[in-house]
Amino acid sequence: MMHKRVVLYARVSTDDQADKGYSLPSQIELCRKYAERLGFTIVAEFLEDHSGATPIAERPEGKKMAALVKSRQADAVVAYQVDRLSRDIVDLLATVRIWVRAGIEVHACDIGKIESELDIVLVIKGWQGSDERKKIIERTSRGRYTKAQKGKVVGNGKPPFGYRYEDGSLLIVESEAKIVILVFHWYVYGDGDNKPMTMWRIAVRLTEMGFPTPSLMYGRRVNRRRENHIWSLGTIRSILSNETYTGVWHYGKRIGFQGLGGKRAQEELVSVQVPALIDRELFEAAERRRSLNKLRAKRNAKREYLLSGHIRCTVCDYAMTGAHKSNGQGSRFYRCGRYRFTQLEKGVCKRKQVRADLLEEIVWNYILSLIENAKDFEAALRLAQKREQETFEPKREQLQTLMEQIAEDEQKATELADTLFQTSEGTVKKMLQEKIAEFERLHDERLKRRDELQSALTAQPLNDVEIATALQFREDISGGMNEPTFEDKRRVLDLLRVKVEYADGKATVKCVIPIAPHTIDITTSRNDCMRQRSVYRAERCCRRARRCRRVCRRASFLQSPCAHRCNDAAPCDWSPDRILHWQMATDAHRLV
Repeated sequence: MMHKRVVLYARVSTDDQADKGYSLPSQIELCRKYAERLGFTIVAEFLEDHSGATPIAERPEGKKMAALVKSRQADAVVAYQVDRLSRDIVDLLATVRIWVRAGIEVHACDIGKIESELDIVLVIKGWQGSDERKKIIERTSRGRYTKAQKGKVVGNGKPPFGYRYEDGSLLIVESEAKIVILVFHWYVYGDGDNKPMTMWRIAVRLTEMGFPTPSLMYGRRVNRRRENHIWSLGTIRSILSNETYTGVWHYGKRIGFQGLGGKRAQEELVSVQVPALIDRELFEAAERRRSLNKLRAKRNAKREYLLSGHIRCTVCDYAMTGAHKSNGQGSRFYRCGRYRFTQLEKGVCKRKQVRADLLEEIVWNYILSLIENAKDFEAALRLAQKREQETFEPKREQLQTLMEQIAEDEQKATELADTLFQTSEGTVKKMLQEKIAEFERLHDERLKRRDELQSALTAQPLNDVEIATALQFREDISGGMNEPTFEDKRRVLDLLRVKVEYADGKATVKCVIPIAPHTIDITTSRNDCMRQRSVYRAERCCRRARRCRRVCRRASFLQSPCAHRCNDAAPCDWSPDRILHWQMATDAHRLV
């Protein structure tokens, strides 16, 4: 008699051991006794310490077991309980379904052989395991949340670069903190020549200077294709986007398992005060620059577009994007960003594109006229700064009032909920429910308005550093800098908050300087270009006229002037086809 081959599987997690006293040795011992009782031959045992929320095929030992079963090296699988296979009911039933239909027996020590994925006992046990998992998550999350509310940092994985965990708090690591501060200063202010550095350039500089990377600090290799001592763009980006460096650590940033539910709302986060490495102003300056870079991202861009991020189509209110024609000449132009939706919607923008070189030259010359001809350029910038600050102040006050109202709403919501709970069925309860519904609508509107104000306040008013940079550029221009680089021009457009609105052949240029917007008729400029084309065609026409003259002289009969007006050619009234036919005939006669 041939005995069935069986594999034994035992799994445990930290929560299981703490709550129920599970252990891998005890589980595997019970599985052995079960297999011996049924006369099975044990061919392999798999023991692992891993979360049951992870699918079987994604766990280290579970993956090995699944491969062994799939290769038909076993006839049965034995586990202590079904929730040892998986605490996810969907994954559990799917796995059992696959194995049973492949002829593999599935056994659990507490319920015996499982005939199918529809076995009522399996379903009940699976739901119990899934429910237990939810309870474990809820207890763990509640404990972490309570700890965070008490001002403790909940350590989960490695700490932010520049810190270390100790007794529920973050302590500064001086050697790492210096690097963090350097990264922010380079990104916002530059390395001494007042030119901010890109993330990529910062990564290269840190690598060249030999600063240790986070992966080198932690003693593990994160990227097999890159050595630990090489700084990556992603590492620099994660540092610049981490608000913890301002002295505030947040708990509960992501929703759901592994953060698959997205980001949690700002008001739902628990904030914990930690030692700060940089001030809030520096962090917000870095955020503003990152936002601008996202807006006009130049990934894969093979050509430079000066007005990228500054020009909009006023008809559709879409940003205009740079593109080029594949005609061998590399002609650049701007077109409405709505053109991409041609296949998705009928109402796409019908406005024509505008030549990039033409529009960029006109806009830049206008900006130069503002810089060079203004009687008091600095006074104009200071006035613009004052007006921006006056515009921002009411928004700050409105935001502060809204935050206070939202806090009062939350307190009022708690009181209404308690009153509703204590009220019996009847007219009073119905009125309370209607009042709560109206209250919720008002609260949602306030939250929406708060988000709008916070978004508007992210664009800070003109600061002293930006004014100094603009004045320095003016001095450079006055000192004889004939042709600024593309980066110099972009910097000036950013400082002056230049905005170009284009529609129907006209471009309107606005900037931070308090003057009336300047409107440019692109059609007139385009006509200038057409005249240049006419000159080129006339020159080509002259070349054809010369050919006509040579041909006519060979025939010894010059005709009266024709439509080809040329100073150095005797015109001819023969058509090009007739001339070509005569040339062919003459050449053929010469060959004879």
